Amino acid sequence: MKTTYGFLMACSLACASALAQTPNYSDDTNSKARNSNPSYATSTPAMGLSPTTENGISYVCGGIGSTEAAQMKRNASRYQLMLTFAENTGDYLASVDVGIADARGNSIMQTTCDAPIMLVNFPRAGTYRINAKVDGVPVNRVVRIKSGTRGNSVAMLWPRTVIEGRTGNAQG
Repeated sequence: MKTTYGFLMACSLACASALAQTPNYSDDTNSKARNSNPSYATSTPAMGLSPTTENGISYVCGGIGSTEAAQMKRNASRYQLMLTFAENTGDYLASVDVGIADARGNSIMQTTCDAPIMLVNFPRAGTYRINAKVDGVPVNRVVRIKSGTRGNSVAMLWPRTVIEGRTGNAQG
């Protein structure tokens, strides 16, 4: 019994020590560590996420790590659209170039989402064209935003073979 207790205490101390040495990604100095391989989302602690507004479109990118992904999914009900960037295998992608155009094709927003989930609020109801690119490979969607609706979800999926061919990396 004393041996089991001693073993459990040693394990607890080792875990606490490992957690104490986990890097803090909440400052800009360490933000580059979020995307050591920019095409693939990596696991990091949740960060404070604040929306950006461009031409009336309010958006926030996040979802790196399970805690931040859960936070983004909880916040999705406050936004009209949740975009998820992933391979068709289910592996999340980051460093996605995202363009949004109005129904006539006029570009109204351009950004790079450094995470696999993007939450978006539009200035008005209407039809919007979403163009997302990973390593130059585009995926396009048309979304119709109705007045007062929230929580719409669109998956932007890339074939794994295309991403592997472009980056030369395999995610295992």
